[in-house]
Amino acid sequence: MQVNPSTYGLYDPTLEHSACGVGFLTRKDGQQTYDVLKRGHEALCAVPHRGGMSSEGVGDGAGISVDLSLNFFSKLCGQTLSSGQFGVGNFFLPVDIAQHEHANTLIETALQAEGMTVLHSRDVPVDNSAIVDRAVKHQLLVRQWIFAAPDGMPQDAFDRRIHQVLLAIEADAYTQPALDGLYPLSLSSRMQVFKGRLNSWEIIPYFKDLSDPEHSVHTMYFHTRFSTNTDPHPSMAQPFRLMAH
Repeated sequence: MQVNPSTYGLYDPTLEHSACGVGFLTRKDGQQTYDVLKRGHEALCAVPHRGGMSSEGVGDGAGISVDLSLNFFSKLCGQTLSSGQFGVGNFFLPVDIAQHEHANTLIETALQAEGMTVLHSRDVPVDNSAIVDRAVKHQLLVRQWIFAAPDGMPQDAFDRRIHQVLLAIEADAYTQPALDGLYPLSLSSRMQVFKGRLNSWEIIPYFKDLSDPEHSVHTMYFHTRFSTNTDPHPSMAQPFRLMAH
C-alpha cells in the first residue's frame, strides 16, 4: 500500500491555517554581537501575518529568548561578570500592586537561601511610544534580578540551585491568592525571556534594553502568537523558559 506523505499522520493540508510564527537565529562561532538582535528585529518585522491582533491593533502576544549578554549585564552591575557565574530572573509581579513588596521579598529570600548574592534589581525599562496607545494598558511590568553564583560553583551545579529557587518561588506564587499574577518569565544562568501583549515588530523597540548596542548576544529564538484555545494574555505569550509549542 502506497501512502501519500502529504496526508500521512496527523497532518492534513486541507486543514492548514495561518497560526503563530517562530524563528531562530544563532552565530555558529558563539560570539556575542548586537547584530543578532538587529537581524532578529528584521525577521520579526517579516512575520506579522503569523500573529493575531485585536481590532484595536493589540497583539495576541510576542516575545524572544536570548542568551545573557556579558557586556550589557557587566555594565548594568558596574563590575566584570563571567559567563556561568551570574544569573538573571525576569518576573511579572502580582496583579495587586500592594503585594509587589511581598513578591520582591519572596524572590530575594529564595535566592539568598540558595547562597546567591543579588547584584542588582530593577524594573525593565520600556518605550510605550513603540506600541499603539490602546496596547499600553495590556502590558505588565517586568521586574528583573541579577544575581551571582556562590563562589567557585560550577555552572551545572549553579543551574540546579537556580531550579530549586524557581520551585520555592512557585510554591508560594501559585498557592497564595494574594500573589496572583506573580509569574517567572525566566530564571537562568544562560538565557532570559522578554514578552508581552505585543505584535512581532514591537518587541525590540518596546524593551529598551534590546536597543542598547552593548546588548550583544549569540542566539535569539522568537515567537509571535495567534491565539486559538486561550485568550491573549502576557503570561500566555511565548517563548516559555523551555522551547515548546
